[in-house]
Amino acid sequence: MVLSDQEIELELQTGRLIITPEVKDADIGPSSIDLHLSNRFTIFKTEEELAQLGGLNQSVDLANITNVEAIVRAVGNEISLAEGKTHELAPRQFILAYTQEYIKIPNYLAARVEGRSTLARLGLSIHQTAPTVHATFEGQLRLEIMNNGPLPCVLSPGIAICQLILERLGWPAIRSLTSAFQNQSQSP
Repeated sequence: MVLSDQEIELELQTGRLIITPEVKDADIGPSSIDLHLSNRFTIFKTEEELAQLGGLNQSVDLANITNVEAIVRAVGNEISLAEGKTHELAPRQFILAYTQEYIKIPNYLAARVEGRSTLARLGLSIHQTAPTVHATFEGQLRLEIMNNGPLPCVLSPGIAICQLILERLGWPAIRSLTSAFQNQSQSP
């Protein structure tokens, strides 16, 4: 069952659901919480830049991925935007970016991260088939952002980039999340 605004507020007030910085009232919708874009991005190299790297394997064997973050580091550049700066996301460009918010989900809730319809209508997708945020997840959400539209999109740190939809589990989870992405956060 999806949590309503009243249930979201209660979970936040009691400290069972933790989101920092503190959620503003304007960020709570009838059944979701808006999350905001941080200033840290991983910008993937273009095909031309990858070709210039020479010895780098140009394909990924999906059946044998052992360290996805090593691949991301090899083909991406991490940037941190200074205060007031923006990033222009070109058509067909793919980046990774964190939310500003750090979240801690209790064992009886799960969540989905979803894009915002206003941005989707311009061709911006916020996650690439990975919307689930499992019970007991703790960390910043890392978004897989793609510009599928015909126009460049200017990304500004602090904009409401996605929404978190919380769902109550039928029974509390007894297992804690074991994932390479548990406790993930943007580096300083």
